[in-house]
Amino acid sequence: MKSKYIYLILSPLVIIIAVFAVSALPEKTAENPIEDKSILAVEVDYAKLKTLQNTIEVTGKLRAKDRYEIYAEVEGRLLPSAKKFREGNYYKKGQILLQIDQQERYMTLLADKSNFMTSLTAILPDLKQDFTESYPAWNQYLKNLDINKSLQPLPEPKTEKEKYFIAGNGIYSSYYTIKSSEEKLSKYTIYAPFSGVISKSDIEAGTAVRAGQELGEMVNLSSYELEVTAPLKDIEHFKIGNKVRLFSSELENEWTGTVIRIGNTLDANSQSVKVYIQTSGKTLKEGMFLTAQVNSEAYKEAVQIPRKLIFDGNKIYVIKNNKLALQEIEVMETFKSDAIVKGVPTDAAVLMTNIKNPYEGMKVQVLN
Repeated sequence: MKSKYIYLILSPLVIIIAVFAVSALPEKTAENPIEDKSILAVEVDYAKLKTLQNTIEVTGKLRAKDRYEIYAEVEGRLLPSAKKFREGNYYKKGQILLQIDQQERYMTLLADKSNFMTSLTAILPDLKQDFTESYPAWNQYLKNLDINKSLQPLPEPKTEKEKYFIAGNGIYSSYYTIKSSEEKLSKYTIYAPFSGVISKSDIEAGTAVRAGQELGEMVNLSSYELEVTAPLKDIEHFKIGNKVRLFSSELENEWTGTVIRIGNTLDANSQSVKVYIQTSGKTLKEGMFLTAQVNSEAYKEAVQIPRKLIFDGNKIYVIKNNKLALQEIEVMETFKSDAIVKGVPTDAAVLMTNIKNPYEGMKVQVLN
Protein backbone atom coordinates (compact mmCIF):
# COMPACT_ATOMS: atom_id res chain seq x y z
CA MET A 1 0.00 0.00 0.00
CA LYS A 2 2.86 2.32 0.82
CA SER A 3 4.64 1.60 -2.48
CA LYS A 4 1.49 2.53 -4.43
CA TYR A 5 1.48 6.02 -2.92
CA ILE A 6 5.15 6.46 -3.73
CA TYR A 7 4.52 5.62 -7.44
CA LEU A 8 1.68 8.14 -7.70
CA ILE A 9 3.91 10.87 -6.29
CA LEU A 10 7.01 10.15 -8.51
CA SER A 11 5.26 9.76 -11.91
CA PRO A 12 4.16 13.43 -12.29
CA LEU A 13 7.61 14.52 -11.12
CA VAL A 14 9.35 12.49 -13.86
CA ILE A 15 7.05 13.97 -16.55
CA ILE A 16 7.75 17.53 -15.38
CA ILE A 17 11.53 16.94 -15.45
CA ALA A 18 11.33 15.46 -18.98
CA VAL A 19 9.41 18.47 -20.33
CA PHE A 20 11.97 20.91 -18.93
CA ALA A 21 14.84 18.84 -20.38
CA VAL A 22 13.41 18.86 -23.93
CA SER A 23 12.72 22.60 -23.87
CA ALA A 24 16.25 23.22 -22.73
CA LEU A 25 17.75 21.57 -25.92
CA PRO A 26 19.17 24.06 -28.58
CA GLU A 27 17.12 24.62 -31.79
CA LYS A 28 18.48 22.89 -35.00
CA THR A 29 19.67 25.39 -37.66
CA ALA A 30 19.47 24.77 -41.50
CA GLU A 31 23.11 25.49 -42.32
CA ASN A 32 23.15 23.03 -45.27
CA PRO A 33 19.78 23.16 -47.04
CA ILE A 34 18.84 20.20 -49.23
CA GLU A 35 19.62 20.83 -52.88
CA ASP A 36 16.78 20.92 -55.37
CA LYS A 37 17.36 17.80 -57.41
CA SER A 38 15.33 19.27 -60.36
CA ILE A 39 18.05 21.84 -61.27
CA LEU A 40 20.06 20.61 -64.28
CA ALA A 41 23.83 20.95 -64.55
CA VAL A 42 24.76 22.37 -67.97
CA GLU A 43 27.83 23.32 -69.95
CA VAL A 44 28.32 26.74 -71.49
CA ASP A 45 30.69 28.37 -73.94
CA TYR A 46 31.50 32.05 -73.47
CA ALA A 47 31.15 33.71 -76.85
CA LYS A 48 34.31 35.16 -78.38
CA LEU A 49 33.40 37.11 -81.51
CA LYS A 50 35.78 36.74 -84.46
CA THR A 51 35.90 36.49 -88.24
CA LEU A 52 34.77 33.03 -89.37
CA GLN A 53 34.27 31.28 -92.68
CA ASN A 54 33.08 27.85 -93.69
CA THR A 55 35.42 25.33 -95.31
CA ILE A 56 33.67 23.41 -98.08
CA GLU A 57 35.11 20.05 -99.12
CA VAL A 58 34.13 18.03 -102.19
CA THR A 59 35.81 14.92 -103.60
CA GLY A 60 36.25 13.79 -107.19
CA LYS A 61 38.28 11.63 -109.56
CA LEU A 62 41.31 12.93 -111.44
CA ARG A 63 41.53 12.66 -115.23
CA ALA A 64 44.10 13.78 -117.75
CA LYS A 65 42.91 17.02 -119.36
CA ASP A 66 44.16 16.10 -122.84
CA ARG A 67 43.10 12.65 -124.02
CA TYR A 68 43.62 11.41 -127.58
CA GLU A 69 41.85 8.29 -128.83
CA ILE A 70 43.80 6.83 -131.75
CA TYR A 71 41.84 5.36 -134.68
CA ALA A 72 42.98 4.07 -138.07
CA GLU A 73 41.57 6.07 -140.98
CA VAL A 74 43.11 3.81 -143.65
CA GLU A 75 43.61 0.10 -144.20
CA GLY A 76 46.89 -1.78 -144.24
CA ARG A 77 49.45 -3.73 -142.28
CA LEU A 78 50.88 -2.14 -139.15
CA LEU A 79 54.65 -1.72 -139.39
CA PRO A 80 57.01 -2.32 -136.44
CA SER A 81 58.42 0.86 -134.87
CA ALA A 82 61.59 1.68 -132.95
CA LYS A 83 59.55 2.19 -129.77
CA LYS A 84 56.84 -0.36 -129.22
CA PHE A 85 53.34 1.02 -128.89
CA ARG A 86 52.75 -0.11 -125.30
CA GLU A 87 50.97 1.28 -122.25
CA GLY A 88 53.22 3.58 -120.21
CA ASN A 89 55.60 4.45 -123.06
CA TYR A 90 56.29 8.18 -123.35
CA TYR A 91 56.26 10.07 -126.66
CA LYS A 92 57.20 13.66 -127.41
CA LYS A 93 54.92 15.89 -129.45
CA GLY A 94 55.41 15.19 -133.19
CA GLN A 95 57.08 11.82 -132.63
CA ILE A 96 55.80 8.91 -134.75
CA LEU A 97 53.37 6.72 -132.83
CA LEU A 98 52.33 4.22 -135.51
CA GLN A 99 52.95 3.55 -139.19
CA ILE A 100 50.76 1.60 -141.59
CA ASP A 101 52.25 0.16 -144.75
CA GLN A 102 51.63 2.78 -147.47
CA GLN A 103 53.72 1.42 -150.31
CA GLU A 104 50.83 0.48 -152.58
CA ARG A 105 49.05 3.80 -152.02
CA TYR A 106 52.30 5.68 -152.65
CA MET A 107 52.90 3.94 -155.99
CA THR A 108 49.35 4.77 -157.08
CA LEU A 109 49.94 8.42 -156.19
CA LEU A 110 53.15 8.54 -158.25
CA ALA A 111 51.27 7.13 -161.24
CA ASP A 112 48.57 9.79 -160.87
CA LYS A 113 51.20 12.54 -160.75
CA SER A 114 52.87 11.18 -163.90
CA ASN A 115 49.55 11.25 -165.75
CA PHE A 116 49.01 14.79 -164.48
CA MET A 117 52.38 15.86 -165.93
CA THR A 118 51.41 14.30 -169.24
CA SER A 119 48.13 16.24 -169.28
CA LEU A 120 49.95 19.54 -168.58
CA THR A 121 52.50 18.87 -171.29
CA ALA A 122 49.71 18.24 -173.79
CA ILE A 123 48.03 21.62 -173.26
CA LEU A 124 51.18 23.78 -173.27
CA PRO A 125 51.20 24.33 -177.11
CA ASP A 126 47.60 25.55 -177.05
CA LEU A 127 48.34 27.79 -174.05
CA LYS A 128 51.30 29.29 -175.89
CA GLN A 129 49.22 30.04 -178.95
CA ASP A 130 45.87 31.11 -177.43
CA PHE A 131 46.85 32.41 -173.95
CA THR A 132 50.22 34.01 -174.45
CA GLU A 133 50.18 35.93 -171.14
CA SER A 134 49.51 32.80 -169.07
CA TYR A 135 51.86 30.44 -170.90
CA PRO A 136 55.04 31.37 -168.91
CA ALA A 137 53.34 30.62 -165.54
CA TRP A 138 52.07 27.20 -166.66
CA ASN A 139 55.37 26.33 -168.30
CA GLN A 140 57.27 27.22 -165.11
CA TYR A 141 54.78 25.22 -163.02
CA LEU A 142 55.46 22.13 -165.13
CA LYS A 143 59.21 22.58 -164.79
CA ASN A 144 58.98 22.82 -160.97
CA LEU A 145 56.67 19.83 -160.63
CA ASP A 146 58.32 17.01 -158.65
CA ILE A 147 56.33 13.80 -158.38
CA ASN A 148 58.05 13.00 -155.06
CA LYS A 149 56.79 16.23 -153.48
CA SER A 150 53.36 17.60 -152.74
CA LEU A 151 51.66 19.45 -155.60
CA GLN A 152 51.82 23.23 -155.43
CA PRO A 153 48.72 25.37 -156.13
CA LEU A 154 47.88 25.76 -159.83
CA PRO A 155 48.46 29.12 -161.58
CA GLU A 156 45.44 31.41 -161.55
CA PRO A 157 43.75 31.78 -164.99
CA LYS A 158 43.67 35.33 -166.25
CA THR A 159 40.40 35.02 -168.17
CA GLU A 160 37.19 33.01 -168.05
CA LYS A 161 38.03 31.49 -171.41
CA GLU A 162 41.36 30.24 -170.06
CA LYS A 163 39.67 28.77 -166.98
CA TYR A 164 37.19 26.84 -169.15
CA PHE A 165 40.03 25.60 -171.35
CA ILE A 166 41.97 24.28 -168.32
CA ALA A 167 38.86 22.65 -166.85
CA GLY A 168 37.86 21.12 -170.20
CA ASN A 169 41.16 19.29 -170.40
CA GLY A 170 40.67 17.70 -166.95
CA ILE A 171 43.51 19.58 -165.27
CA TYR A 172 41.47 20.66 -162.23
CA SER A 173 39.95 17.20 -161.80
CA SER A 174 43.36 15.51 -161.87
CA TYR A 175 44.83 18.10 -159.51
CA TYR A 176 42.21 17.66 -156.77
CA THR A 177 42.27 13.87 -157.11
CA ILE A 178 46.01 13.95 -156.44
CA LYS A 179 45.60 16.36 -153.49
CA SER A 180 43.00 14.01 -152.00
CA SER A 181 45.40 11.07 -152.38
CA GLU A 182 48.19 13.08 -150.75
CA GLU A 183 45.93 13.82 -147.78
CA LYS A 184 44.96 10.19 -147.45
CA LEU A 185 48.60 9.10 -147.71
CA SER A 186 49.45 11.30 -144.70
CA LYS A 187 47.06 9.22 -142.58
CA TYR A 188 49.28 6.14 -142.88
CA THR A 189 51.63 7.73 -140.34
CA ILE A 190 50.23 8.75 -136.95
CA TYR A 191 52.12 11.39 -134.95
CA ALA A 192 51.87 12.27 -131.25
CA PRO A 193 49.56 15.32 -130.94
CA PHE A 194 51.20 16.29 -127.64
CA SER A 195 53.82 14.99 -125.22
CA GLY A 196 52.36 12.19 -123.14
CA VAL A 197 52.11 8.48 -122.47
CA ILE A 198 50.12 5.64 -123.96
CA SER A 199 47.26 4.74 -121.62
CA LYS A 200 45.80 1.96 -123.78
CA SER A 201 47.15 -0.20 -126.62
CA ASP A 202 44.91 -2.46 -128.73
CA ILE A 203 47.18 -3.38 -131.64
CA GLU A 204 50.27 -5.44 -132.41
CA ALA A 205 52.88 -4.80 -135.12
CA GLY A 206 52.36 -6.92 -138.22
CA THR A 207 48.59 -7.21 -137.87
CA ALA A 208 46.20 -5.85 -140.48
CA VAL A 209 44.14 -2.84 -139.49
CA ARG A 210 40.94 -1.55 -141.03
CA ALA A 211 39.57 1.96 -141.36
CA GLY A 212 37.76 3.04 -138.20
CA GLN A 213 39.54 0.53 -135.94
CA GLU A 214 40.61 1.78 -132.49
CA LEU A 215 44.36 1.42 -132.01
CA GLY A 216 44.87 2.88 -128.53
CA GLU A 217 44.75 5.97 -126.38
CA MET A 218 47.24 8.65 -125.34
CA VAL A 219 47.04 11.06 -122.39
CA ASN A 220 48.89 14.22 -121.45
CA LEU A 221 50.25 13.97 -117.89
CA SER A 222 51.29 17.62 -117.61
CA SER A 223 47.76 18.81 -116.90
CA TYR A 224 44.84 17.16 -115.09
CA GLU A 225 41.17 17.88 -114.60
CA LEU A 226 39.30 17.09 -111.39
CA GLU A 227 35.54 16.64 -111.66
CA VAL A 228 33.71 17.23 -108.36
CA THR A 229 30.06 17.49 -107.41
CA ALA A 230 29.19 20.53 -105.28
CA PRO A 231 25.89 20.89 -103.36
CA LEU A 232 23.59 23.53 -104.79
CA LYS A 233 23.74 25.58 -101.58
CA ASP A 234 27.55 25.81 -101.87
CA ILE A 235 27.90 26.36 -105.62
CA GLU A 236 28.11 30.15 -105.13
CA HIS A 237 31.54 29.67 -103.55
CA PHE A 238 32.93 28.08 -106.73
CA LYS A 239 33.72 30.73 -109.33
CA ILE A 240 35.68 30.38 -112.55
CA GLY A 241 39.29 31.41 -111.96
CA ASN A 242 39.18 30.84 -108.18
CA LYS A 243 42.09 28.97 -106.59
CA VAL A 244 41.27 25.74 -104.75
CA ARG A 245 43.33 23.69 -102.27
CA LEU A 246 43.62 20.02 -103.22
CA PHE A 247 44.75 17.11 -101.07
CA SER A 248 44.59 13.32 -100.94
CA SER A 249 43.78 11.00 -98.06
CA GLU A 250 46.48 8.65 -99.34
CA LEU A 251 49.35 11.14 -99.73
CA GLU A 252 50.73 13.98 -97.66
CA ASN A 253 51.15 16.26 -100.68
CA GLU A 254 49.00 19.28 -101.41
CA TRP A 255 48.26 20.90 -104.75
CA THR A 256 46.61 24.07 -106.01
CA GLY A 257 43.85 23.94 -108.59
CA THR A 258 41.89 26.47 -110.61
CA VAL A 259 38.16 26.32 -111.32
CA ILE A 260 37.86 26.28 -115.13
CA ARG A 261 34.25 25.20 -115.75
CA ILE A 262 30.95 24.94 -113.88
CA GLY A 263 28.13 22.75 -115.11
CA ASN A 264 24.84 24.31 -116.17
CA THR A 265 22.66 21.33 -115.26
CA LEU A 266 21.45 20.27 -111.83
CA ASP A 267 21.34 16.66 -110.68
CA ALA A 268 17.73 16.29 -109.55
CA ASN A 269 18.50 13.40 -107.18
CA SER A 270 21.44 14.89 -105.28
CA GLN A 271 20.65 18.58 -105.91
CA SER A 272 24.26 19.18 -106.93
CA VAL A 273 26.23 20.74 -109.78
CA LYS A 274 29.45 19.51 -111.42
CA VAL A 275 32.55 21.67 -111.08
CA TYR A 276 35.78 21.14 -113.06
CA ILE A 277 39.15 22.05 -111.55
CA GLN A 278 42.46 22.11 -113.45
CA THR A 279 45.69 21.16 -111.68
CA SER A 280 49.14 19.68 -112.30
CA GLY A 281 51.89 17.96 -110.33
CA LYS A 282 54.54 15.26 -110.68
CA THR A 283 53.02 13.01 -108.01
CA LEU A 284 49.52 13.12 -109.49
CA LYS A 285 48.17 10.01 -111.19
CA GLU A 286 45.14 9.61 -113.39
CA GLY A 287 42.29 7.94 -111.56
CA MET A 288 43.30 9.01 -108.05
CA PHE A 289 40.72 10.66 -105.79
CA LEU A 290 41.35 14.21 -104.59
CA THR A 291 39.46 16.45 -102.18
CA ALA A 292 38.97 20.07 -103.17
CA GLN A 293 38.74 22.59 -100.34
CA VAL A 294 37.36 26.09 -100.79
CA ASN A 295 36.50 28.77 -98.22
CA SER A 296 33.18 30.53 -98.09
CA GLU A 297 32.58 34.24 -97.45
CA ALA A 298 34.19 35.60 -94.26
CA TYR A 299 31.74 36.71 -91.54
CA LYS A 300 32.90 39.27 -88.99
CA GLU A 301 31.87 39.27 -85.30
CA ALA A 302 30.47 35.75 -85.54
CA VAL A 303 30.56 32.58 -83.47
CA GLN A 304 30.31 28.92 -84.38
CA ILE A 305 27.82 26.75 -82.48
CA PRO A 306 26.25 23.31 -82.95
CA ARG A 307 23.19 23.38 -85.21
CA LYS A 308 21.18 21.24 -82.76
CA LEU A 309 21.21 24.11 -80.24
CA ILE A 310 19.38 26.50 -82.59
CA PHE A 311 15.62 26.76 -81.97
CA ASP A 312 12.96 28.04 -84.37
CA GLY A 313 15.64 28.77 -86.92
CA ASN A 314 16.94 31.95 -85.26
CA LYS A 315 17.13 31.49 -81.47
CA ILE A 316 19.56 30.03 -78.97
CA TYR A 317 19.61 29.85 -75.17
CA VAL A 318 22.08 31.78 -73.03
CA ILE A 319 22.52 31.60 -69.27
CA LYS A 320 21.67 34.69 -67.19
CA ASN A 321 21.62 34.47 -63.38
CA ASN A 322 21.51 30.67 -63.60
CA LYS A 323 18.39 30.80 -65.76
CA LEU A 324 17.79 30.11 -69.44
CA ALA A 325 17.16 33.16 -71.61
CA LEU A 326 16.31 33.23 -75.32
CA GLN A 327 18.72 35.10 -77.61
CA GLU A 328 17.78 35.95 -81.20
CA ILE A 329 20.55 35.31 -83.74
CA GLU A 330 21.15 35.47 -87.48
CA VAL A 331 22.30 32.23 -89.08
CA MET A 332 24.89 33.12 -91.72
CA GLU A 333 25.80 29.64 -92.92
CA THR A 334 25.28 26.01 -91.93
CA PHE A 335 27.62 23.08 -92.61
CA LYS A 336 27.87 19.53 -91.32
CA SER A 337 26.84 19.72 -87.63
CA ASP A 338 27.71 23.39 -86.94
CA ALA A 339 26.55 26.84 -87.97
CA ILE A 340 28.10 30.30 -88.17
CA VAL A 341 25.82 32.84 -86.46
CA LYS A 342 25.81 36.54 -85.65
CA GLY A 343 23.98 38.48 -82.96
CA VAL A 344 25.47 36.79 -79.90
CA PRO A 345 26.76 39.31 -77.29
CA THR A 346 30.45 39.15 -76.41
CA ASP A 347 31.22 36.76 -73.54
CA ALA A 348 27.59 35.59 -73.38
CA ALA A 349 27.26 32.18 -71.72
CA VAL A 350 25.89 30.15 -74.62
CA LEU A 351 24.15 26.92 -73.63
CA MET A 352 26.12 23.95 -74.97
CA THR A 353 24.06 21.12 -73.42
CA ASN A 354 21.14 19.70 -75.36
CA ILE A 355 18.23 19.88 -72.88
CA LYS A 356 14.92 18.13 -73.41
CA ASN A 357 12.00 20.60 -73.46
CA PRO A 358 13.89 23.75 -72.36
CA TYR A 359 12.01 26.97 -71.60
CA GLU A 360 12.86 30.55 -70.81
CA GLY A 361 13.44 31.10 -67.09
CA MET A 362 14.34 27.47 -66.46
CA LYS A 363 16.81 27.17 -63.58
CA VAL A 364 20.16 25.55 -64.40
CA GLN A 365 23.50 25.12 -62.72
CA VAL A 366 26.61 25.96 -64.76
CA LEU A 367 29.36 23.38 -64.54
CA ASN A 368 32.78 24.77 -63.72
